[in-house]
Formats: sequence, C-alpha cells, structure tokens
Amino acid sequence: MRFLFASLAVLALLPCAHAAEEDISGVWVASLCPPDVQRDSGKCSSFVLELHQQGGKLCGSHLFSTAGAERIDEGAAPSLTGDISDAAARITVVSGRSPVRVPAELKKAGNTLQWTRLENPKGDYLLPPSARLAKSKKKTMFAPMLEQELKAACSSVFAMAAEAQRKQNEAAAPAEGAARSEGAPAQPR
Repeated sequence: MRFLFASLAVLALLPCAHAAEEDISGVWVASLCPPDVQRDSGKCSSFVLELHQQGGKLCGSHLFSTAGAERIDEGAAPSLTGDISDAAARITVVSGRSPVRVPAELKKAGNTLQWTRLENPKGDYLLPPSARLAKSKKKTMFAPMLEQELKAACSSVFAMAAEAQRKQNEAAAPAEGAARSEGAPAQPR
C-alpha cells in the first residue's frame, strides 16, 4: 500500500505531457543594433510585438522602427494571427507598409521570445529575419483606445476560430457515426 502511495506521489510530481502551453500574452520588445554598436536608441532598430493568446490561438500587432524612426512598419489591429503547438507559434504577419503576408515562428526560450521569419516574400516590409524579444513590464504598446481596438479584434478572431472548429467537429461527427453503422450488424425489428 505504501508503495502505491509513493508511486502516485512521484507521478504527481512529474510534468504533464498534455499541460497547456505557457501563455505568451503581453508586450515583447527587442533592440536590433549593428554589430559594432551597443544599445543606443539613435543607432538601433526597435521591434515590438503585442500578443494575445487564447488556448492554442495567437493574435496581436507589431511595430518595427528603423534607427532614428526613419522608417516604420506598424500593423493594424490585428496584424498577426496564428496557432501554437509543440511549444512554437506559427504566425502570419501582415505588413503595414504594403499588404505583404509574412510567415514567422515564435518560440519561448526562458524569459525571451525568439522570432524567426520563415520566408522572405517580395514587397515593402520591415520585419526582421530574426530577433530575441524580452517581455516588457508595460501592459500595452498602444494608447488606451487602440489597445481596446486590438483586444476587440482578437476576441473576434478567437470567436471565429472557435466557431470554425465547432462546425468542423459537427461535420466530422455524422461521418464517424455513418462509418460505425456501416460496419455494425443490422438490428432486428
């Protein structure tokens, strides 16, 4: 009996393989500096992501500013959407400079978020090939009105994804039932 309780206690301490992914909601920032320059706001580019996560869905907006804010790529609300699985988020970012859709990946590594652009599509956008972002203490990168707009837009994105999943599940259920009944023997009347 003691062995059973000890075994259960050990199992309870093991991390669950099906545990929910860590929520990466929040504001993430990076300074991208030339190799010979220390962090200096006048010589470094800035990259900011504001993310909202609901389950395995991700939604948010981006801002990229070259050194001295000479050029900016700022996304609408939302400018990025995607899915999270296997500790990585596959997202699509729509540039604010032109309607270019840029696929990227986000991976949480300790207290940082690793951004990797997956393709280099043609067009006028300023999204970096890679960046390591740190979580900001700020809750939003926007003015309160724009923050509410982004939250509302992401809520709509999450609701549409949930509705699409519900419809997909409903469509699959009759097909599974029909497959089972074809293989089952006929019921006597």
